Amino acid sequence: MSGPLALIGGEEFADGFEDVHARLLELARVSAPHRNGRAVRVAFLPTCAADDGLERVDYWCDLARQRLEALGAKVSTPKIVDRLSADDPDYAQQIAEADWIYIGGGYPHVGMRILTGTRALSALETAWEAGSLVAGASAGAMMLCARSFVITPEVDEAITPLLEQGQGVGDWNIPLPPPLDCLGFVPNSLCWPHLNQLFSMSWLKSGLLPAGYTMIGVDEQTALIGLPSCSWETLGRGKVLIVDDQWQVQTFTAGMQWNRVEMSIPSAAPRDF
Repeated sequence: MSGPLALIGGEEFADGFEDVHARLLELARVSAPHRNGRAVRVAFLPTCAADDGLERVDYWCDLARQRLEALGAKVSTPKIVDRLSADDPDYAQQIAEADWIYIGGGYPHVGMRILTGTRALSALETAWEAGSLVAGASAGAMMLCARSFVITPEVDEAITPLLEQGQGVGDWNIPLPPPLDCLGFVPNSLCWPHLNQLFSMSWLKSGLLPAGYTMIGVDEQTALIGLPSCSWETLGRGKVLIVDDQWQVQTFTAGMQWNRVEMSIPSAAPRDF
C-alpha cells in the first residue's frame, strides 16, 4: 500500500509550523516499512531550488536539518541539483531508505528537469509505494500533482509587483505560463501553493486548469494530507481550496477530514514514466 502524501503551501520552516511537522513525523513513524524502533529518517531534496545557486541550496538543507532534527528526526539532505547528482547511487540509497521524503520549494520545472528518468526519482517512487511518506512544499507540492506550469521570467516579473502591492488576489492581465507535466502522485490535478498570497480565479479560468482536472489551492503554513485510507485531512494555519473544472469551489479549514469520494480530489496513484 502506498504511503501518505502531503501538499504544503509554503513557509514550511517558519515558526508556527512545528505541530504540522510533528504530525507528519508521526505519520512517517507509523507507515514507514521496516523502521524497527529507530528514529524516523527524512531525506530532504532541495532540487527545485537548484537554479538559485548552491548557497541557497545549502541554506534550505541547513534549515531542514535544524527544524526537523529538533523534532527527533534523522535528516539527510542529498544535494540533487543536476542530472548527474540525480543518478548518484548514494543519494538514491538515502531516498530509498527514508521514511519521509521531503521535496522543498523553488520551481517545479527545475525539479522535473532534474529528476525525470533518474535513479533518485525511481527510489522515491519505490519508497512511496512501500509505505514511506512523500511531502512537497510549494514547488514540491506542485510536482506531486499531475500538472503544473513553468514559472517563466515574464510571469515572475508580472506577479512580483502584485505581491509587493498586496494585490495577490483578483483579476490579472498576466500571460498564461506554459503547462508542465509533473509526477502525478495525485492524478488529474494541479496544486496552487501560497494561496493566501497569490490567487486569481480569472487566471485559472483562462486556461490554466484543463478539462477534467482539479485545482488544489493550499495556504502557506497549511498542509493537505492524503492518507492510505483514501481520506484527506487539512492541517495548519490556513485553508485548502478545491476548484473543479466546472468552477465549483469547496473550502476546507484546519482539522477537517473527509473521504475522497465526497469531493473531487482523485485517489493518489503514481505516474508511469
